[in-house]
Amino acid sequence: MSEIMKAIIDRHGKKIFWVCMIIAQYIGALLFKDLADVSQWFVQSDRETTMWVWYNRHALALTAIVTVGMAAYLKYVKRDIVGNVTFASLAILFAFTFYSGMINPHLMMRDRMDNGHFVSVEEGAKYLQPHESVIVIDVNGQARAHSDRQLLRPHVAGTEAELGSDHVVMTYCGLTNLGMAYIPEINGQALDLAPANQLRNNLVMWDRNTGEPIQQLWGQKESDRNNGTEAKMQEWPTFRMPFERFVEAYPDGEVFVNDYLVEDMRPTFWGNPFLAIYDPIMEFIFKLAIAYQSYYDAPTFPTVEYKDQRLPSKAKVWGMNIGDDYVAYTERFVRMQNAPINTTIGGQNVVITYDEQYESLGVYYNNTGKQIDKISFYGQTEHGNLERVETVKAAAYWIIWADFFPSTDVNRL
Repeated sequence: MSEIMKAIIDRHGKKIFWVCMIIAQYIGALLFKDLADVSQWFVQSDRETTMWVWYNRHALALTAIVTVGMAAYLKYVKRDIVGNVTFASLAILFAFTFYSGMINPHLMMRDRMDNGHFVSVEEGAKYLQPHESVIVIDVNGQARAHSDRQLLRPHVAGTEAELGSDHVVMTYCGLTNLGMAYIPEINGQALDLAPANQLRNNLVMWDRNTGEPIQQLWGQKESDRNNGTEAKMQEWPTFRMPFERFVEAYPDGEVFVNDYLVEDMRPTFWGNPFLAIYDPIMEFIFKLAIAYQSYYDAPTFPTVEYKDQRLPSKAKVWGMNIGDDYVAYTERFVRMQNAPINTTIGGQNVVITYDEQYESLGVYYNNTGKQIDKISFYGQTEHGNLERVETVKAAAYWIIWADFFPSTDVNRL
């Protein structure tokens, strides 16, 4: 060390140490608050701030590492610059906030967009209960079932191989109780989706190819939405039914299994001791948050308010839109009708019905020009086959649906 540097450290070292440490701690707290996801149990941030932190996270992280490194260097060359206990406490605090914001979200929510593990319905029965609700996609005759429990942590599930001529992936938010299927591309550009965090109790994904955040319920890049661009991912029809009914309806179907959840697939202690300990802890935390969300009227993360009281806060709704016309239905209302509901959404005729055999609520486009009095689970009518409405969000919590789409109508006839 030069004499000039030594003189500077002797004279100003303590001030420099604390300036560096304060900068590092502030950035660590910012990363924790806006990117750690679970931090929103305790502290909330507006969307603009969260997105600013996301876009600048690498520069912020580098600045934090450099400044905490400088503080550590000063402590090393001038041992009495600060007490050992104080320094250790500050170092641990920084490590916790930095890890929570920059590393842990990508570790605890390891997506399975292109490497999802799908098994036959026979093997799926080992992992799913008969009455367990599954979110279904039927792509060109190939059906896949995804249970909430198996989707809870990966959030994104699919395979690299296309289903027929389409690449469709399932996205999932446990806080919204929502599975949405998308073709992962915008304007012909492929997306590589992964979970990032949550805002307003709904999943925020990001595209690894561009770094852009994508709100699940919108299916749009953040920058496109802010600029008023309409470009978004194409939705694919989804619907819910009990697993045992899926087996009946689609005996050749596939079942998604989370390979880091189930006992005979997840890492063993001797194979990967870190994940063997880490994953059960994360699973417990996620289950705790989801259990709270399903049981209490208030949301797990206090980032949305229960303003629209037309339905109970946690009522499950089948929300949909055609254009700017948004409508939400409850299963109870649909089942109370004596016949399929024939109505108009966004200027298009649609049919809403509940199939008692397969225990599934379905919404179909009606392009026949006829009143539909009877329709099968598969969309068969005496006037021809009807296609499912792709924008249906099956069994989403009302408080979140109404927050994102406040203009929504309810139980339209």
